[in-house]
Amino acid sequence: MKLVKIKVFFTIILALGIIITPYFSFAENEIQLQENEISVTLSPENPGPYQDVTVTLSSYATDLNKATIIWLIGGNTVASGIGKTTYTTKTGNVDSSLLITVNISSSDASGVITKKIAIYPSEIEIMWESDDGYTPPFYKGKSLPVKGSHIKVVAIPNTRTIQSGNGSIVYTWKNNDSTVESASGYNKNSYAFKNSMFDDTSSSVTVTASSVDGRYSAQQTVNVPISDSRLIFYEKSPTEGILYNNALTNGFTMTEDEMTIVAEPYFMTTNDDSDSFSYTWKINGDSIDTPTKENELTIRPTSHGGYATIGLTIENLSELFQKISNNLRINI
Repeated sequence: MKLVKIKVFFTIILALGIIITPYFSFAENEIQLQENEISVTLSPENPGPYQDVTVTLSSYATDLNKATIIWLIGGNTVASGIGKTTYTTKTGNVDSSLLITVNISSSDASGVITKKIAIYPSEIEIMWESDDGYTPPFYKGKSLPVKGSHIKVVAIPNTRTIQSGNGSIVYTWKNNDSTVESASGYNKNSYAFKNSMFDDTSSSVTVTASSVDGRYSAQQTVNVPISDSRLIFYEKSPTEGILYNNALTNGFTMTEDEMTIVAEPYFMTTNDDSDSFSYTWKINGDSIDTPTKENELTIRPTSHGGYATIGLTIENLSELFQKISNNLRINI
C-alpha cells in the first residue's frame, strides 16, 4: 500500500513538472526590454548649431545588431533597418530642439521599445586677458600674457535664455586637462590663474557649461598664447607729451639739442610695488646713473655728428625670467 502511495506521489510531481516547466519557459520569452536599458551617445558630445551630429544606440540587455530599428523625426521615418544603431543628422539654430524617436524591436524580446532623444544645440565663447600685464596709455590692443602672468578667462554662453538672465549654469573648468575644482561650480563663469614659468607656447583652458534643467550643454577650449615682453622707445615732446604714435627705431636722427626718450616694457607683469622693476641704462656700452624717473632718459650731446647707442635692461624683481633689453641707435 505504501508503495502505491509513493508511486502516486511521484506521478503527481512529475505531472506538475511537465505543466510548470513550459510556463516558466514561456515567461522567460516574455521579458520586456526597458527604455533605460538602451544607452544613447552623441558625437560630438555637445553639438553646436548647424552641426552634424551622430546618434549611436547601445545596450547591455540585448543584441541591437539583430534588432529592427526605426528612426523618426517629426513623425516621419528618416532611417530604418536591422542593426541600424547609428543615425547622423544636422542640428538647428541656438535654442532650438531636435527631437528624435527610435522604435526598437529586438530579436530576443517581445514588443517594441520606444526611445526618445532630445538634442539642444549649444555653443559657448571664451574670452581671455592678462589682467596684470603692462600696456602704455592709448594702446588699442590687449595685454598679452607672458611667463608668470595672471590670466582671467570668461565663458560667454550663446543662448537667449542665458543672455536674458533667466538661466542657471554649472561650469566645469580644466587647465591642461586637469579639472580645477575650486573654480568650477554653479554660475562660476570665470577662471583666473597664474601662467606657469615653464610653459613655452600656450596654456590650454577648457570649459563645459551645463544648465541645471539639462537643456543646455556646451564645451569650448582655448589656447592662451604665451608671448615675449617687448621694450619699445618713444620720444617725449615738451609740448605734446609722449609720442606713442611713432616708436623710435634704429637710425633715428636727433634734430634738437636735447631730447627725452621714454621706455615702455609691454606686457611685463605689474603690481602695487613701485620698486618691482630695476632699470639699467647704458650709453655706448657704458653704464650710467639711473634717472630719477627710471623709464625716461634725457640726452644732451656736446657735439653733433656720428651716432650714440642707448641701451636699457629692465628686470622684474618680483617674477623669475622676466627680463628684457633693447638698444636704440640715434644719429646726433
